[in-house]
Amino acid sequence: MSASAADRVVIARIGAAHGIKGEVRVKAFTATPADIAAYGPLEAPDGRLFEVSTLRPAAGTNPDLLVVRFKGVADRNQAETLNGIELSVPKERL
Repeated sequence: MSASAADRVVIARIGAAHGIKGEVRVKAFTATPADIAAYGPLEAPDGRLFEVSTLRPAAGTNPDLLVVRFKGVADRNQAETLNGIELSVPKERL
């Protein structure tokens, strides 16, 4: 059972699809962007859970942008449906 919204902290937001293999751009709100993978499954507001499979820094000058592949997202069509989803974790995981 997921924690209430008041007991959760948004740590990232999914952006546009990146490439054709299911990767997405993710804006991290953590001090060290790659740490989003260390918090375990990330939860969307609708209750879906996302587990980071791979991540790397996105090209460019914004250090908070990552290119992420989530387990179960296999192609660009699936990735495009995720744009704008905020991802959170329970406060106690921080």
